[in-house]
Amino acid sequence: MNQSFSLQKNATYHTLDFSICTIVNDMEEYEVMKKSFIEKGFIDNCEYIIADNCKGNQFDAYQAIAHFLKIAKGEFIIIVHQDVRAIDDRNTLNNCLTELQNKDSNWAICGNAGGRGYHQNILHISYPSHSDKSPGLPVRVKTLDENLLVIKRATNITISPNLAGFHLYGTDICIIANFLGYSCYVIPFMIEHLSKGNITSLKKDEGNFINKYGEKMKIGFLQTTCTQFYLSNSTFKNKLYNTKFVFFIIKQFQRYPYLFSKDKIKSVHTKF
Repeated sequence: MNQSFSLQKNATYHTLDFSICTIVNDMEEYEVMKKSFIEKGFIDNCEYIIADNCKGNQFDAYQAIAHFLKIAKGEFIIIVHQDVRAIDDRNTLNNCLTELQNKDSNWAICGNAGGRGYHQNILHISYPSHSDKSPGLPVRVKTLDENLLVIKRATNITISPNLAGFHLYGTDICIIANFLGYSCYVIPFMIEHLSKGNITSLKKDEGNFINKYGEKMKIGFLQTTCTQFYLSNSTFKNKLYNTKFVFFIIKQFQRYPYLFSKDKIKSVHTKF
C-alpha cells in the first residue's frame, strides 16, 4: 500500500552545512581558492561542487547556478568566484548567519558587496590594493555582487531560466528573492577578491538583462477564472487603474483586440 508523506512544518532536509560552488575555467586558481576555504575550517559537513569550463564554456553562470541550487546538499549554498581567497573563518560566517537570522528570519541571500540605492554601495571586501568596510552590518540591500553569494537553501530560491552569460546573476537572484517576499543583506564576512570584474563584458550583458526584465514587468490586464484586474509595479497605477471608471476603459481596450482575434477560445458548457 502506498503511504502518504506528511510534511513537517519546521523540518530540515539538508544533509550538510555548506555547499561551496564555483564556475571554474582555471583549475589551478580554483584549487588555491578551495585550499583557502579548507584552511579556514570549511571541511567537515561541507561539499565542493564545480561547473568545469576548463576546456570551453560548457555552462554559463545562469545554467551552472541553476544546477548548483538543484543538487547542493548544504543548509547554505555558497556561490564563489575562483579568484577569491578566504580571510575570515567558518566560525565568523556562522556567527554572521546567526546574527542575520536573529535580525531577519526572512532573509534568503547574503554576500559581501551590494547596492542599496543611488550612490549607496554596501561593502565588506578586500582587494590586493585596499579594503572596503561599510559600518553597521548586516545591512539590507537590493542587489549583491557575484564574487560571493550565500544562499539559504530552505528558501528554494532559483534563477531566471531566460537569461544567459556571466554577469548580473547576483542582481537577478536578489530581484527574484524580493519578488517572493525574501530579503538580501551584506554581512561582515571578509574575503579577498583578486579582481574587480570585467566591466566591458558586463556592459554587453546589461542590455539583454534590461530587455528581459522589461518583458517580465510588463503585466497589465489580468483575467482569472473568478475576477479581472490591472497589475503593475506602480502602487499608484494599481489604485487608479482598478477604480471602477478607469478599469471600465481598460476593459474596452482589451475587448476590441479580442473581438477581432482569430485565437478566441470559447468554453463549451454541458448540462448534466
